[in-house]
Amino acid sequence: MKKIVSVPPNYFYLCAILSIVLRIVFPEFKIIPSPYNMTGLMLIVPGFYLIIDSWYLFKKHNTPESFEPTTSLVKDGIYKYSRNPMYLGGVAFLIGLSVSLNNLLSFISPFVFSLFMNYMFIPYEEQELTKTFGDNYHDYMKKVRRWI
Repeated sequence: MKKIVSVPPNYFYLCAILSIVLRIVFPEFKIIPSPYNMTGLMLIVPGFYLIIDSWYLFKKHNTPESFEPTTSLVKDGIYKYSRNPMYLGGVAFLIGLSVSLNNLLSFISPFVFSLFMNYMFIPYEEQELTKTFGDNYHDYMKKVRRWI
């Protein structure tokens, strides 16, 4: 498998910036009338919470959230329901941002982010976690879905 050359937060930031740039460059693609576009906050806030809570659990278990070798398999908290809550939070945040920006083209970014995570990062992480934790990780995979 190819070596990962970047980290997921960089893709998240780039996708958020892409949404904003698309809104500025193509303002005519409005799809949700104001003030209803502010319902996007109902996804931004929980998305942000998922990212922060997941990060906190990694810190609590003293394991890195980057691509350094992991020291602990986190299975408590939100990880009881999703194997990738940071990525799930990122997608929710980006969808909420797109709704709030009120621009159809902005919805490209959550789609692109989820594709990169699902096909580039998650398979690599699953491979590394399988090497490190073996059957323990396979059992966890059987109990908990990749996204939700």
